[in-house]
Amino acid sequence: MFPFIMNATKKAILSLVAVLIAGLGIGIPVTAQKVVIEDGLIGYWSFDKDTVKGNTVKDIWGDQDAEMIGKIEIVQGKFGEAVQLGGGAGARVQMTDDIKKAKLPTEEMTVELWAWDEQFIEWGGYIVAVQDNGAFEKGWLLGTRWKAFSFALSSDGADDGDGLLTYLNSVNTYDVGEWHHVVGTYDGEEMKIYVDGKLEATSRVQSGAINYPDRVFFSIGAYKDDNEDFVHKGMLDEVRLYDRALSEKEVVNNMEAEGLAVESAGKLSLTWSQIKAAASR
Repeated sequence: MFPFIMNATKKAILSLVAVLIAGLGIGIPVTAQKVVIEDGLIGYWSFDKDTVKGNTVKDIWGDQDAEMIGKIEIVQGKFGEAVQLGGGAGARVQMTDDIKKAKLPTEEMTVELWAWDEQFIEWGGYIVAVQDNGAFEKGWLLGTRWKAFSFALSSDGADDGDGLLTYLNSVNTYDVGEWHHVVGTYDGEEMKIYVDGKLEATSRVQSGAINYPDRVFFSIGAYKDDNEDFVHKGMLDEVRLYDRALSEKEVVNNMEAEGLAVESAGKLSLTWSQIKAAASR
């Protein structure tokens, strides 16, 4: 009749059991799990099946839900499910094409994800908010340049009148058909790109606030601007956007993380079952 009282009583009893177990020195095999850093997080698209309804992909942290456009599938990913694109023009996962509605970092940023490429392309876009049309270069993107991963950014400090993008590329090349954790950071003075937790390259060409165009296709899975439309061929998972630059230690933490801290609450029943099993020995 009063389930909330019963649940509270049950938890209290189990908590007491946990204390007794600790006091008796009974060992419980519990695997510590790292969780995604929340400080500065402004967008998180996990592509897990419970976050996708029809063509809508939920932003599980912010309020920038996205629309799947074109030929796209939700498949088994690095963690849970991922989005798979086939490389055909016109496909993308688009948050918005209205710069006024886009929730984008302004002074600093981190963009990260897990990428699986079926093939590397010259102008690859994993997550993009850019215009690179001739001499006009504004915004930022994380993607590929041939066999290198690439983080591009334009800032006010390097503006030559119509914007200037720096394409910061990984120094190593990588094989297709493998999952890689790719991260780009900018702290207002320096750009960095990390692959699989290792710092690959840095640049101090850019400085100051991020220089945005008046129009962007803020999207996942395609290098999309007014003149180009190059679609990723492969899978993308765990796409996250921050309004600050993560440290190298934080980048490694996120690479090893298995989701947000709130998700670990779902594993509470497992923890309690371990406690009860240990108490019955």
